[in-house]
Amino acid sequence: MAQRKLRRREFLELSAVATLGAVATACGAPKPEVIEKEVTRVQEATPQIIEKVITVEAPKQVSEPPALAEKVAAGALPPLKDRLPVDPVVVGGRERIGTYGGEVRMIAYDTVWHLEYGWLAERMIHYSDMDLRTLVPNIFESWEVSEDGKSFTFHLRKGMKWSDGQPLTTADVEFWWVDFATNEELGWHSWHWRWGGERCKLDIVDDFTFRVTFVRPFGLFPAHLTRWHMGQDFMLPKHYCQQFHAKYTDEAKLTEQAKALGLENWQQLFYRMVPWGITVWQAPENAPEFPSLSAWVVKETPQEGTHIWERNPYYWKVDQAGNQLPYIDRLRYDYVATVEGQTMKIVQGEIDYAGPHDVTIARYPLYKENAAKGNYIVGDYVSCMTDRYVLFPQHNLNDKVLEQIVNHPNFVRALSVAIDREEINESLYYGLARMGQLGPMPNSKYYKEKYGTAWAQYDPDLANRLLDEMGLDKRDKEGFRLRPDGQRLQFNIEHSGTRVGASTAEFTEMVVSYWRAIGIDATTKEEQESLYSERLRNGEVHCGVWHADRCTDLLLPLEMNWYLPVSSGQGGPAQWWSNWYNAADKTAEGLVEPPDYIKKLYELYDIMCETTDEDKRVEAGQQIFDWLAENPLAIGTVLESPAPIIFNKNLRNLPRPKMPIGWDTYCISTYHPEAIFYEGGQRA
Repeated sequence: MAQRKLRRREFLELSAVATLGAVATACGAPKPEVIEKEVTRVQEATPQIIEKVITVEAPKQVSEPPALAEKVAAGALPPLKDRLPVDPVVVGGRERIGTYGGEVRMIAYDTVWHLEYGWLAERMIHYSDMDLRTLVPNIFESWEVSEDGKSFTFHLRKGMKWSDGQPLTTADVEFWWVDFATNEELGWHSWHWRWGGERCKLDIVDDFTFRVTFVRPFGLFPAHLTRWHMGQDFMLPKHYCQQFHAKYTDEAKLTEQAKALGLENWQQLFYRMVPWGITVWQAPENAPEFPSLSAWVVKETPQEGTHIWERNPYYWKVDQAGNQLPYIDRLRYDYVATVEGQTMKIVQGEIDYAGPHDVTIARYPLYKENAAKGNYIVGDYVSCMTDRYVLFPQHNLNDKVLEQIVNHPNFVRALSVAIDREEINESLYYGLARMGQLGPMPNSKYYKEKYGTAWAQYDPDLANRLLDEMGLDKRDKEGFRLRPDGQRLQFNIEHSGTRVGASTAEFTEMVVSYWRAIGIDATTKEEQESLYSERLRNGEVHCGVWHADRCTDLLLPLEMNWYLPVSSGQGGPAQWWSNWYNAADKTAEGLVEPPDYIKKLYELYDIMCETTDEDKRVEAGQQIFDWLAENPLAIGTVLESPAPIIFNKNLRNLPRPKMPIGWDTYCISTYHPEAIFYEGGQRA
């Protein structure tokens, strides 16, 4: 083992120095050394959660950014009182009242799509960023839940407006529901809308009130709305979208428009002009015209891959002094094609914010070495996404002999204890991570210590014994184990590279070496995410890899994707069982019915979704994790890892240190980026 560790460390150090050298050459500076002495371990760095929500009082008066005041004076914009809702959201609990001005530069991974949605994703309901557990109003001003947990009444903010100045009313909710989500010609709605086996009912009460009723209690429904943002997730701007809908515009005219764009019909035109995530996840050509509720709206695309977002003059939040938010004037997203290019822009100080999709603990020394020169800080946060690698041996496979092997309880256990997690920690994480099995993060109310330690010890002798006991004790002349059909036991890991994490390739190579050491002919390969997901769904991937988000109380009870087969694509332990679970008709042809022990886990998950009693929900969740501790379906490696988020050193009102940042928090969305500002109004 010592020899293998030495090679791994040498490989990592040479890689880090090579990256630094490339940056230094571009800067015309000598090559800096990798500084490991600055690294401190975080074995006990569980985030501190404040169990108190700050009560925010409404300000006595409101004011606006000077640039908008000038437009009001020129008659180009209505007065602020006519742009804000009657009761705007008041953002309190910040470090201080901010200063207007400045631009935040960020990285885009695609010429249209981007992964810095945390600045733009305004959701129906929020979790408080003080305790990460209390639901608080956001787009919805308030809501009520019936005693039986089946009916939910929601209230919009009176006077709230889209970014083009048009009012937001329940007409936008009704359009979304009737003309889009349940429209047979557009055909889209998620499993939430048929919770209990039947489609829920949506009733419009008045211009600002509507009600959703399910046939079965759905206690988690309000929490699900912390994930849904404007734009195909509960409301659409009817006044804009109806011009592309055949119910409101002549179909022949729409067909003509569609064909001019190389499309076939009005439905395709609608999806082209109203794509998922517009003004939140992506900025297509029509984004500047598309009405939004975000703090910033698309202003221009000066060149392909570069998008400029400017302050929304109708944004509906203020600070405690009554200043209309956001403080920052502009956001700039620039497409960068390679990970190396992204890293170079960070260390050269050309980026003002690099979020969890952009950074990795594997480059921590590199970030720290260049922080002063690049005028940025490396934030002290905990990842609930990046660097938390999980392996998903697939329990549904076309290869039925291999499928039977994977479904034997000994197999996943053996694969897990064959992995030297501490070697991975030292080699890829500089010893900064807290290693462990897949499960809730230690700051979760669902967490028990045994979840993180179950089958997570490094014990290759036990791994060999477990495999021998299940009948895989015969080997070929090269020492690889033989399957019951006499073929060599091959087990292939497939992944999507940096889409999963910056060190995915190195991580999977290390895992392959551990599994080959116990007689499994393991290999690994990288492929495009679309191909990976397709192969996964088709039962062709032996073992997949993704990052373990959905690990905090914000998201874990809502999406148990990594722990149970409840969703297909990206990861999860069994794609076909998840199809059965999500099917409206579970007797439909082609579905694969799961075994009884999986059905029992589904029953517990249904209790989590159904109950309005939080204690009962946690109890059901812990029963699931108790079972998984003994019978793992997936293999986690990192229990906690730092998230070295990059911020320009002049930025203020940042998330508190040690708080989780990742998919669970919608990147920094939970921490109110609209209240972030530059000291002095400009970047360092």
